[in-house]
This record gives sequence, C-alpha cells and structure tokens, in this order.
Amino acid sequence: MFDEDKFQEALKQPRLRGHVPTHLKSNRAEPIRVYQEHELQEMTRQWFVDFDRKLEFYSTNFNMDLSWVMTWAKKYWWSFLVRDMDLNHELYAADVKYTDVSTFGRTIVGIDDFVTYNFAFFEAIPDWRYDPLPDQVYLDVTPEGTVRTVIRYIGSGHWTGPLKLHPYDDSAPRIYGNGQFIQAPAVDRYHFNADGLMQEGETLYDILDGLQRVGILPRDDSWQIHALFAASAVPSTAQKLKRKFTALTGIG
Repeated sequence: MFDEDKFQEALKQPRLRGHVPTHLKSNRAEPIRVYQEHELQEMTRQWFVDFDRKLEFYSTNFNMDLSWVMTWAKKYWWSFLVRDMDLNHELYAADVKYTDVSTFGRTIVGIDDFVTYNFAFFEAIPDWRYDPLPDQVYLDVTPEGTVRTVIRYIGSGHWTGPLKLHPYDDSAPRIYGNGQFIQAPAVDRYHFNADGLMQEGETLYDILDGLQRVGILPRDDSWQIHALFAASAVPSTAQKLKRKFTALTGIG
C-alpha cells in the first residue's frame, strides 16, 4: 500500500544506470548541460514542497479543497518511478483518454492501453525517470469545478532499446536507440473528473529535439539532415500535381 514513507523513500532512490555525462553528446546547435541525478532528486523534492504551498494557497483563497491534487501527484510520480501500477484505479478513470506525439493523432482509451503506451518508453529506456521542473506547473479550475493541470518536466535515461510507437506492439513502427544518455523536456496536460481521477490527458514534446539530443538525428547543418528534409519535395510535388489534375479534370 502506498504511503508517505514509500514516497519519501522513492525520492531518494537512484534510478539512472551507467555513465551520466556532464553534457549531452547531442546534435543540437548549442551544448546542453545534463542535470545529474542528485540534482534531479533535489529538484523533485523541492517541487513537491512548492506545489504543496501553491495548493494550500489556492485552497485557502478560493475556498476549494485541492489537497487531493497533491495526494494524486505523489501517487502518480511514485507509480512511474518504481514501475508499480497497483494504484491505477486511484489515478485514472476507467475510460481515460490520452494522446501523445507517438500516437500519430490517435487517442488512447482505457487504463490498460495507457499503461502499455507508458511502458513502451520504459522498455526502450529502462532507467527512464521523470522529474518536474521548478516553477513550471499550472493549475486551473473551471466554473463547473473541473480541475486541470499543465506540468513541464524532464525525462532522463539511457536509450538502449527500440522505442515502439503506436500501437506499441510487435507490429508497431519503432525508433532504435543508440545506447546514449538522453535528457529532454516535455509538457503534460491533465483533466480530472469529479472523483479526482484523470479523465483526459496529453503529452507534448519536440520529437526533432529529442532525436537530436540523443544523437540519432544529425545536426541541422549536416548534409544528411538536408538530404532527409529535401526528400519531402517528392510527396509535396506529387500532391501539388494531383490537386492540379483534379482541378482540371474533376477526377480524384
């Protein structure tokens, strides 16, 4: 059973394995300093302290008890750090709806598919950890009482395996990791129902940024990236010709 002691223990638990560089070996335009694990741990610990103060302020000044949001946030972060899904019924609506860059525009529906999607990242990056960034959490309450949050955080780990995209099974397209350490930001949006469960959510991140951070995509000034992007001229030209043909003939 989850409790405060387990949460505090998880805060102190190292997760990253292998060498963690001081700077990413990336193909981004400028050097990127890496948060070391002790920095991530302290940053996350302080984030929960600050978030608790924010929720207390909102609860006091807007006459609405939001203390449950802190309990939810602790359970949510803990479950993913220790890979324990036993609390899912306390976190998500049975028909939770979720979208991610990796779904190609589809919506994930239901707890089981939501878990499958998340574990695709853990299988590709076994030591993957999420840490919220300081002062980058936003909370909103609608006149109807719906609580919504937006959180910016950073993911860290060694990308050693293939990352399966939707539908996250053996038939899925995948991006193969090169074994390097990656650290990249993302933004999550959560909407809660009247029972305090996530009803709807979304994860947003810059896929080009992530692939360049880990060294899979080449630099923007390389011939390889120019050739890759130049290939987009083929379908673009084909679509233009098709539209012209349709306009002239009415066929298509």
